[in-house]
Amino acid sequence: MDTYKRIVEKLNSTGIKYEEVDQTAAKNRSVDELVRVTVMTYGDGMSTLFFKNERDEYIVILRRDDRNVRTQEVKKLSGSRSLNFAEENDLEKLGFETGLVSPALLGELQEKFPVKIYIDSMVMDNEKVICGIGREGYGLKIKVEDLLKVLGKYKVAEITEPNLKRQAGVVSKKRILTGDTPSGKLHIGHYVGTLENRVKLQDEYETYILLANNHAYANYFDKSELINQNVYDVFLDNLAVGIDPNKSTIYLESGIPETHVLYSFFLNMVKHSRALRNPSVKDEVRYKKLDPSLGFISYPILQAADILQFNASLVPVGEDQLPVIEQAREIAKDFNKAYGNLFVMPEGRVGRVARLVGTDGKEKMSKSGHNAILLSDDEETLKKKVMSMYTDPNRIKASDKGTVEGNPVFIYHDAFNTNKDEINDLKERYTQGKVGDIEVKEKLFAALNTFLEPIREKRKYYEERPDEAKDILISGTEKARKVVVQTLEKLQSMVGINKLIEKE
Repeated sequence: MDTYKRIVEKLNSTGIKYEEVDQTAAKNRSVDELVRVTVMTYGDGMSTLFFKNERDEYIVILRRDDRNVRTQEVKKLSGSRSLNFAEENDLEKLGFETGLVSPALLGELQEKFPVKIYIDSMVMDNEKVICGIGREGYGLKIKVEDLLKVLGKYKVAEITEPNLKRQAGVVSKKRILTGDTPSGKLHIGHYVGTLENRVKLQDEYETYILLANNHAYANYFDKSELINQNVYDVFLDNLAVGIDPNKSTIYLESGIPETHVLYSFFLNMVKHSRALRNPSVKDEVRYKKLDPSLGFISYPILQAADILQFNASLVPVGEDQLPVIEQAREIAKDFNKAYGNLFVMPEGRVGRVARLVGTDGKEKMSKSGHNAILLSDDEETLKKKVMSMYTDPNRIKASDKGTVEGNPVFIYHDAFNTNKDEINDLKERYTQGKVGDIEVKEKLFAALNTFLEPIREKRKYYEERPDEAKDILISGTEKARKVVVQTLEKLQSMVGINKLIEKE
C-alpha cells in the first residue's frame, strides 16, 4: 500500500476530520514555492524533519515553517552527540516515498523502529497545520489536537527560533555566490563564461558577487597597489555589463575577516594530497609556470569558504573552476556529517561558451595572457585585435577553401554576432573560397563593437562617478558581512569551539 493510501486509511479509521489541500500549481515542493502559489502562510505550514544520530536512532522534529530548528537544543534533549538529516534510503526503509513524508504515520513507525518525536511548542499555538499527506501535489490540513492522536509518544519542547524573513512574509530566494580573482580587466570570454549568467540570474536569486582580493595575494603578496587597481577594474567591469547594485551585492573579500576564520577551520578538513590533486590548481601552475605559494595551493579551500559562508546553492563559474565547486561540496558534506546540517550543496553553472579560445587560437582567452579582447577595449584597440586574429593557417588566399570548425573568428561570430543569416552566409562562402579573411573579420569587428558599446558607456558612467562606485562597494561589503557573521556563529555553536569561554 502506498504512503498516501496508508495515511487516508489511518485517518478515516480513527474518525479524524481532515482536508486535502491542492498544491498542484507549485513547480516544486519547497516551502517558499508553496507559499508563493497557494494561500498557505509560513505559519500555517508544518515540516516533518527526520534526523539520525550516532546510535542510528531517528529523531523527528515537527516545527512550523516560520521557525528554524535549534540543533544544539535538540541534541541535548535527545542525548545525541551528532545529528544528520536522514538520507533517502533511510526514509524508504521507514516506508516513505521520496519527498512524500507525513507525520500521520509516525505512531506506526515507533512500533517498528527507534523513533523519538519532538514537537516544537510553537506548533501548539496553531489550531490547524498544513503538512504532508504522502501524495504528490497535495497537502494535509488537520487540527493539531487531532494530529496528536496518531503521533504515538512525543515530547513538546522549545526547540526553535524565529525565521525573521519568513515571519515577515518574505519569500526567500535561493542564493548565488560568484566572483572574480582580480588579475586584470575582464574580457569577452568572461562574459560568455559567467558574467552573462550573473546578469540574467540576479532577478531570480539573492546574488553575492565576490571581488577576491585575498586570492590575488596568493602569488603577488608584495604588489598591493596593482591588486587594488585590478580589483577596481573588475568591479567596474561587473557594473558595466549590467550587474545592478539594487539586485546584486558586490563585496570586497578582505572586508569580511570572518571568511578567514571559516577558511582556517576548513583547512583542517582537507588532506594535503587532496589539495594537490585539484585540477584547477594544477592547470594554473602549468599555464602560468608558477612556483606556487601555500596560499595558492589551498585557494580552492578559501573559495569553498567564500561559497559556503553564504550557503549559496548556485555558483556561476568558468569551466575550469568546476573542480573548486566539487571541493566545496566535499567540505560541506563532511561538516554536515560530523556536526549536523548547516551547509547546502552548491551546484556550478557554466555559461553558454564554456571556454573561449584566445585571439591567437592557441590557448583559452586569458586576461593575463595577451590574447584577450577586453570588455573595456576602445573601438580602435578592438579593430586592431580583430584584424590581427588567427584564422585558418592553411588558407593562403581568398579563393582557397577555408575551415570554419575551430576557427577563432567564426567561434566569436557564433558567440557575439546576433545576425545569424550573416554568419551562415559567411560560413558558406568561406568554405567555398568565395570570401576573404578581411571581410569576415570586418563583420566580426562590427558585431563586437555593437556588443561592447553599451558596456563602454556604462563603465564610463562609473569611472566619472568614483564616489558613487565606492559607496556601492562599501554598502555591499557591509551587507555581505552580516550574512557571513551569522554563518560563522552557527558553525561555532554547532562545533562548540568556544564552549569553554561561553557565559551561561
